[in-house]
Amino acid sequence: MKVRLISARQWKGRFRAAFAFEDRPGIAGLTRTEAAAFRAVAEEEGFRGQHKRVALLRSDRGKQRLILVGLGKKKDYAPDRVRAAAARALKAAEEMGVEELGLLLPGAGFAPGPAAGFAAAAVEGVLLGSYRYIEHRRVGVDENRPPVRFSLLVPAKPKPELERAARAATAVAEAACYVRDLVNEPPSQKSPEMMAELANWLAKPDRITVEVMRKDDLIRQGMNGVLRVGAGSQEPPCFVHMVYRPARRPGKRVVVVGKGVTFDSGGLNLKPGPSMDGMKQDMAGAAAVFGLFRLLGELDLPHEVHGLTPLAENLPSGSAQKPGDVIRHFGGKTSEVLNTDAEGRLILADALAYGSTLKPDLMIDIATLTGAAVVAVGDEYTALLGTDQAMMDRIIRLGREQGELCWQLPLAERYRTHIKSKVADIKNIGKPMNAGTIIAALFLKEFVGAGIPWVHMDIAGPAFTKEGWDYAPAGGTGVPLRTLFACLRSL
Repeated sequence: MKVRLISARQWKGRFRAAFAFEDRPGIAGLTRTEAAAFRAVAEEEGFRGQHKRVALLRSDRGKQRLILVGLGKKKDYAPDRVRAAAARALKAAEEMGVEELGLLLPGAGFAPGPAAGFAAAAVEGVLLGSYRYIEHRRVGVDENRPPVRFSLLVPAKPKPELERAARAATAVAEAACYVRDLVNEPPSQKSPEMMAELANWLAKPDRITVEVMRKDDLIRQGMNGVLRVGAGSQEPPCFVHMVYRPARRPGKRVVVVGKGVTFDSGGLNLKPGPSMDGMKQDMAGAAAVFGLFRLLGELDLPHEVHGLTPLAENLPSGSAQKPGDVIRHFGGKTSEVLNTDAEGRLILADALAYGSTLKPDLMIDIATLTGAAVVAVGDEYTALLGTDQAMMDRIIRLGREQGELCWQLPLAERYRTHIKSKVADIKNIGKPMNAGTIIAALFLKEFVGAGIPWVHMDIAGPAFTKEGWDYAPAGGTGVPLRTLFACLRSL
């Protein structure tokens, strides 16, 4: 779907959409007289601008139709409400078979914050809400309906800052949909080697370079965590290192690590069937890193960014790693494998140790790491742990603005004894049913270089949804790409 900005006076279509607050008389983009007329009809139908409520109205002459979407009370305003409302407006238009929809943007003072931010949120909401994964369907979703043509209607001639905001929001939303595509793809279509080939397509001359380390390279590097997790599969593991360099001297160096288990059966500690369902999503952390680099290929960022994605399939076979094995990771630290289904931390250990040699100013890892995170904070929150409190506070704030919610858990050092091993430096699991997300983060911390600010994002809950959210249909959600990019922009 393409988004264009035009003046509301030039709009010739029949269907418009507009926003309204519950406790304010105006309607975005309408004159007082027009707003009053529509509002009176809406209130007869019980619509007062409540959050997520939608009303379909028509003018007295019946030629113009208005999809009115509520933002709730103005004191509760947040940009994510605009995303949700814009997605609901689009859904209403799709259900009515509307071919073209114009979304009225408000003038100054309608909502808190700059108009460009409001426009960006509306664009993201429409594009994210229009996403459908139909790659493997013989016929498409709603195949008899043409996609809705969408325009943003501005009170006057579009200003350059609005156009820039709309372009940037389009790039962000398209990158998030790319992440969704990767997560939704069947596991047989995204083996480690296939993912590595996709990474090569992200390279940009003079901006983004891509290096792929395959089996022989991993052996030379001593990345035995990646090698052992992938040992049970006929699909060999690999490791992708992407680098973005800005045109001018970079401000900071950031390393972003994404877990890339392209399918997780649990290995010899085989998962039961219901737990294995959906394990194609276990590479959502790597997908977020891929999405970030797709975005960096389109939008400038003044920092140097390294993307590291260890990629492996975790399958059982005669060559698979066994409970009781000891792995010597990149850098020399050893871990005892007591559960082959706690494999994500084993490949991340190599990546974090390798990333530490790059001496970054900040290191962030993203992983669908623990079911315990879903137990702790549910399926809509990312569990956040780390050593950089200021950065975690920033991610929580930006995540709230992006609608990608985060909640901090304690990195409790006193639990370090839970991963103490009798035969290796550490072991890969702690006590049963005891602080699993914290234990996993403590394991990862062992491989982060001294003094490097580090944040761990456990996205086991929000990376994938079976029911769908406001602007995320069932399947991969794209979390936490938008928050991650907002964080890097804010540095």
